[in-house]
Amino acid sequence: MKQFIVGPVEMYPSTKHVLEKGYTYFRTEEYGNMVKKCLKKVSEYLGNSTENSLIYLAASGTGAMDAVVDNCMTQNDKALVINGGSFGHRFCELLKWHNVPFEAINLNWDETLTENHLQQYENKNFNTLFVNIDETQTGQLYDIKMLSDFCKRNNMFLVVDAISSFLADEYDMEKYGIDVTIISSQKGLCLSAGMSLVSFSKRMIEKINSNPLPKSYYFNFRDYFRNIERGQTPYTPAVTTMYELNDMIELIENAGGKDAWIKKVTDKCIYFRKKAAELGLKIPEYPKSNTLTPLYFDDVNAGEVVKILREKYQICVNPCGGEMSNKMLRVAHIGNTTIQDIDILLEKLMLAIKEVKDKKLQGAI
Repeated sequence: MKQFIVGPVEMYPSTKHVLEKGYTYFRTEEYGNMVKKCLKKVSEYLGNSTENSLIYLAASGTGAMDAVVDNCMTQNDKALVINGGSFGHRFCELLKWHNVPFEAINLNWDETLTENHLQQYENKNFNTLFVNIDETQTGQLYDIKMLSDFCKRNNMFLVVDAISSFLADEYDMEKYGIDVTIISSQKGLCLSAGMSLVSFSKRMIEKINSNPLPKSYYFNFRDYFRNIERGQTPYTPAVTTMYELNDMIELIENAGGKDAWIKKVTDKCIYFRKKAAELGLKIPEYPKSNTLTPLYFDDVNAGEVVKILREKYQICVNPCGGEMSNKMLRVAHIGNTTIQDIDILLEKLMLAIKEVKDKKLQGAI
């Protein structure tokens, strides 16, 4: 099965078989030094030079989002959320769960976020903005500079879920004044699922340390800050995934580093979109991440196309949920795929579309 999904992505061979190389017990100086080396490099990729500001959790991305709200926010805060899809909406659900006051900028699936959406929230005493910078459900990439400028004008913390955008789009925490970045193992990092990483600005670390203790015992960030100084975690970490990260960083560096890696993803993205447009496939016009391309259908059932690709051609692409389940599918450009793989995907995609159309025509006769 060839994976063109946002995660878990198609892994690289050396990373997939990392356990064959062997590994050490994790409560050792050797393991801790490897972790510190890996986290320093990931911090560099994120554009954060604050020392010991990146922790890692044995949790999915949602677990990290939950922990961030629990540790970074209190009932005395007031949050603003960019809610443009299921992942932006998840921040709304988590803030409600933790009884943090918030308002949401609600966007239709094909609605581009602009300055006009932000204007009514100027000088309204919000202190934190939450955004899924690439709304993974639709592929829309929000304007990080616009959001950064808004937060700076209003003296707000900026919390970014970059889970699907990391290592696919340009990103720099210090350049844009980002206070929290959440990433996850199974997307741009091309690792197994089950590990998330959270990076903090110095001022957010200070806020966390002055907040009341979080509700969660397991996800108390203060314990993680203390332990990460020696490359450790309070509890058993995602050990094997950390070894995969060590291998993946080596692959990225050998390929020329972060910028070269992002260019590789970007080149695949541009190639796919050009070829898809030539084939008459419809791509929404809002700003999009290099991570994935949404394809919109008004004459065939997108869900049926996804099913045929998977069952008949052993190719997996992302379906959409909810009201878009029959209208749109998503093709990812991260992971171990090539231009040749994309050509095969497009060939089979057109065959699957034709099959769905033929079935629809036969049903109408």
